[in-house]
Amino acid sequence: MNNNIVATITKLLLGVWYFTESESPFKAADWGKITSSELLKEIAIKYNADPSNLKQIDQADFFDSLISNVDQADAPMVENAGKIADFYTFLKQNLSNITVVRVEGASRIPVLIAGYLTDGTCIVIETFAIET
Repeated sequence: MNNNIVATITKLLLGVWYFTESESPFKAADWGKITSSELLKEIAIKYNADPSNLKQIDQADFFDSLISNVDQADAPMVENAGKIADFYTFLKQNLSNITVVRVEGASRIPVLIAGYLTDGTCIVIETFAIET
């Protein structure tokens, strides 16, 4: 099932971009059975980051900013926001304990969306923000 959900997320995110000072794609991965209490430690290790540089963001605020803060006259941006809305709906229907974490401390900031399948498997969707 885990490969299926990663494949489904990958398909949903095909051609979807995270817009900051640059555009970054989203990439889904199965991180295995890490508990929610171990997640931040695992992120710090994988990204060689000081735990104090990990900033948790409210998932609803994060997705709302991607979906709502769009110039309605810019058709590609509106289409991108619609795909992100569909992706977020899928996440809420299929994953629990959804968490958004930014790994700050550099101009290229990993942004991770993590959630859990019913069997305890952690699915992580990664993108990057560019902020100079």
